Amino acid sequence: MQRKITVSVLIVLLSLTLSLRCYGLDPVLSEKKKEVTLRNMTREVVFYTIAPINSRSKKEAVHLGAGVIHRIPTEVALDITFQSNAGSLSYELSPGKSYSFRYDENNFLGLYEGSHGRADAEDLAPFVPTSMIVVEKMLRMAAIDKTDVLYDLGSGDGRIVITAAKKYGARGVGIELDPELISESREAAKKAGVEHLVEFRMEDATKADFSDATVVTLYLLPESNELLRPRLEKQLKPGAYVVSHNYSIPEWEKKQIDFAKIKTEDGELHEIYLYRR
Repeated sequence: MQRKITVSVLIVLLSLTLSLRCYGLDPVLSEKKKEVTLRNMTREVVFYTIAPINSRSKKEAVHLGAGVIHRIPTEVALDITFQSNAGSLSYELSPGKSYSFRYDENNFLGLYEGSHGRADAEDLAPFVPTSMIVVEKMLRMAAIDKTDVLYDLGSGDGRIVITAAKKYGARGVGIELDPELISESREAAKKAGVEHLVEFRMEDATKADFSDATVVTLYLLPESNELLRPRLEKQLKPGAYVVSHNYSIPEWEKKQIDFAKIKTEDGELHEIYLYRR
């Protein structure tokens, strides 16, 4: 009788666990989600105040040095306020997410979602999906075909690599640090039927080997392009193409062979820079 009760209890617990996971409430994984990560990607100290949202307690004043990561254990949303060139800005931060202080194209300080929060790897850009119209234009500008090997540095959900493989038969490698995006990319490649042509590596792009690339695609930030420039120059063979979305590569003016502007469905204007090594 006691054994039957024990088995019944185990079945109930297993059912409860499965139910929680269906709703995104995995009791094992939940511990990993009780943290907000802030990373300073600027070259100066950032000052801000932070506290649990709707809390009456006094906000904590923080000064975050350049490149430093601030980890905040929390089960509730946080309210953060800081001074930017545009004035005082406030944001609500969600538990389990990572954020980064960065400059926008006008050199204004802002807070962006998408920092991976790892101290041992460069954080080159927050994840912002590239519009498929831009993806298609980037690949056409590089005249990609089945003889090419494309590397996307900061591959996000894998759409550039997958499109190059599915539409043009090119082999491709996505370099990405976010494990969730890596999993999403691999699943998308399988669904598209191109998993035999592509792979996705969880690596720091500043340490990756992409010396066999004939085409490299980027959607990073100006300082990230500048950081990667010496590695591109060292690894890429003469004649390889580099296609950069929205941001140019500093000191590569003489290598630029094409430039395009394209408007996406939301009316935003995007720039694409094409370089030849």
